[in-house]
Amino acid sequence: MTRPIATSCAWLAAMAALLLLGGCLQLDLHVLLEPGGGATVTERLQFSRRLLDLGGSAGGDLQLAPLLEKAAILDRMKQMGRGVTLVSHEVRDAEKGARESAAVFHVDDLNELRYVSPFLAFADYAKNNVVRFQMVPLLKSRNYVGTAGEMAVSLKLLKPPQNQPQRDENNPATPGPTPRQLQIYRELQPVFKDMMQGFSLKLTFESYAPLTGTGFGLRDHRAGTHVVDLIDVSDQDLDALGSSVLDNEEVMLDLLQGDYGSQDIVKTVGGFQDNKTVPLLLTWGSPYCPWHPGDEIVFAPSRQLFDRYFAGKKLDYSRWAPNPPDKHVEAKFEKIGWDPDRNRKKDPDKDKPAPSGDSAKAPNGTAAP
Repeated sequence: MTRPIATSCAWLAAMAALLLLGGCLQLDLHVLLEPGGGATVTERLQFSRRLLDLGGSAGGDLQLAPLLEKAAILDRMKQMGRGVTLVSHEVRDAEKGARESAAVFHVDDLNELRYVSPFLAFADYAKNNVVRFQMVPLLKSRNYVGTAGEMAVSLKLLKPPQNQPQRDENNPATPGPTPRQLQIYRELQPVFKDMMQGFSLKLTFESYAPLTGTGFGLRDHRAGTHVVDLIDVSDQDLDALGSSVLDNEEVMLDLLQGDYGSQDIVKTVGGFQDNKTVPLLLTWGSPYCPWHPGDEIVFAPSRQLFDRYFAGKKLDYSRWAPNPPDKHVEAKFEKIGWDPDRNRKKDPDKDKPAPSGDSAKAPNGTAAP
């Protein structure tokens, strides 16, 4: 029995597959963690005119326009976890005949939130593609990233994922496409490139407090960013050599074959922390994925989270073997907590409005750009 896309937990995977047939989509999900432990979730979903026309001509479960309507949003919301409510929703026209929905949800407890997995390289992604957000207090320091007294957020698949097999002399890589198949892929590549125009896929987590680190890499770490992306890919990305990723034959052939953990893709996304021009794709599950010290996003607890998780507890700051109890330290909010008022005192100019008019002068006395 065919399941309608609108009610399937794998609705994103189904729509992403439509890229191979024609048209493009944009999906931008932003999860903003609040000091109380709840979250505001903003979702923007856009279908191009080509993709809408394709779905309309196909009929049945492939009709995409209804997925933008409120009834489908409410239906999908039921898959997003307990306590998720719809705050607002609108459907609007976009450029070049595209249509998009903008929905804002709220969840009282981030631990209840479910969404489609951004970890495309696992071998069982087709059947295991839903993650839950998990927030835990660190009462003991992690080995590498995460210090006792911090909060940690991670995205966990509902079932343990299946890695792609490691490759060595005892387990060689499966044979690649035949010369004939490669020729077909190469002939399709210009068509696929055209279909990818305007494509973007992004999942962002934002904390109320600056992030102190992640186990997988963080752009703008030194700037005290509150934001980390779990996936950020688009048709505007470049490859490791500075050319359009859509012109990279090896990467495009891998995408056409659905191999999101290939050696060429892993090389292309490598170093994304320091290079914002390349795609951000976490290739966990790939045999070529480099080692990373964890999957958690860490930051200081708010007063509410401190009272819930740390009050009256002891902290173990040892990175490796646990310290004996007599060396544990009492958790104190003044030492480990995030206090917005205290942070503002450290940076009194942070909330001042930007200068304008004659007062907007650069250090050399010229008008600021």
